Amino acid sequence: MIRRRIVRAVIAAAFAVSAAAWSGWFVDQGEAAEEAIVNEQAWLAPAPEAVIVGRQAAVEAGQAVDIQVQAGTVWTKTNGSTEHQAAIVDDNQPIIIKAGTGPSRLSDSNSNSTSDSSETVSDKPVGRTVYLTFDDGPSKLTPEVLDILKKEGVKATFFVLGEQVNEHPELLKRIVEEGHTVGNHTYDHEYKELYNSFGEFAEQIVKTEDALQTAAGIRTKLVRAPGGTFGNFDQTYFDAMKQAGYTMFDWNVDSGDSVRVGVPAAEIIKNIHSSKLSDETVVLLHDSSIHGESVKALPDIIRYYKEQGYTFAPLTEAVKPVTFRLADKLKWSRPKATSKEEAVVRRGLEAAQGAASFVFSGGQEMHADGASAPIASEPTAAAPQEGKELVVYVADRTILFEPGSYWTGSDGDWLVPLREMIEGMGGKLSWSKVDRKVHVELANGSSFDLATGVGQPGTVEQNKVYASLREVLLQIEGKPVESKQSGEQIVFGESSHASALTSAAA
Repeated sequence: MIRRRIVRAVIAAAFAVSAAAWSGWFVDQGEAAEEAIVNEQAWLAPAPEAVIVGRQAAVEAGQAVDIQVQAGTVWTKTNGSTEHQAAIVDDNQPIIIKAGTGPSRLSDSNSNSTSDSSETVSDKPVGRTVYLTFDDGPSKLTPEVLDILKKEGVKATFFVLGEQVNEHPELLKRIVEEGHTVGNHTYDHEYKELYNSFGEFAEQIVKTEDALQTAAGIRTKLVRAPGGTFGNFDQTYFDAMKQAGYTMFDWNVDSGDSVRVGVPAAEIIKNIHSSKLSDETVVLLHDSSIHGESVKALPDIIRYYKEQGYTFAPLTEAVKPVTFRLADKLKWSRPKATSKEEAVVRRGLEAAQGAASFVFSGGQEMHADGASAPIASEPTAAAPQEGKELVVYVADRTILFEPGSYWTGSDGDWLVPLREMIEGMGGKLSWSKVDRKVHVELANGSSFDLATGVGQPGTVEQNKVYASLREVLLQIEGKPVESKQSGEQIVFGESSHASALTSAAA
């Protein structure tokens, strides 16, 4: 009897301690998650890269916040240091959105990853996606591949050889014009030369970039190593390519169309059907002149993935790289890449002096003079506007774009990151991979579509959609809105809150 009482007492004590601990845990979590009230200090994790002041608290750039429950005093984090900023909540102040200077970065956890990836509205597909990739072209068979892709409404990726680009420049132009991604597959595909020293690999990458620019005015950040990286790349190859700004792509489905010459279409299709299905499937195919059977198999391959519920998309820098693990032993005996060789490959993403501007990963856009030509992938603000802030007054919002976060356009127009602007206004947007259009829904219930590409008001660069500010304001306001210079600012629209803007942004 005494033993039973002792046991019961011990159990009761244990329950009491446990309950107290759990209670404290929940209290802590509740305090951490509790919404701040006006004029309280609030830490919103993760720390934002940009500041929203006035009647909104600090959050990710452009995100709409409920101004009734969020803090009037905020903490911000800039360049790794924590700064305190007071923002007085006042109904007489405008809502001021301070847009960020660039896309958020998502690091790849693989040690041999060659690039960070940006998740944006532009080119990051949603749901199960298959990326068809074609190596070793362009060739006389490429037009047949392009015809099939157009008929099926599929965009793909072509990892091209520089020497083939020089042979068939018109085919590269067609690949770009039809909205496919272009990747660099070196110049001549000669394994012995490419993998005996990184210097040769680097030279071939640069030589192919020059061929791309000559043929179609483009350069690309995407690279596929001939034969894949396994057993061919060591860590110094990966590191050098990453530091140069390139993203490496292997594959996770091998069609088997290159295991020998003349692999029949039926065998290629069987290989596809027997391959493991994954949410993001990168399929290896070839479009060189000896791969006629691959062309024959292509319609069945597309049909198979459609039946499995997949959508199709071209690879971009927004897609998480698929790379093989490092081999325990290389197929080649060679010295490690030197700093001089690493400097060589970095020239691949630099346009030749005096050359036209270019795009990364295919897709021609509008040149600054309005002509149909490539536009630089990096922001290229004209010299008179360097260091100026772009201020946009629209509806009840004031949106600030810092120098470097927007581009110069034509005739006094500007290209701004569309997501930051629309979400800063409380709206939302979605991306159509098929017709490359952005659908915008504003907070007041109105909506409009904005197309990207040649001659269109939008452009996809650096994995983000940039749009003509004039066109966007025309869609929102229903009338043209002109810009003017005001000290260190470029201003679109009119506002009666100029003094509030100055004090809040100070």
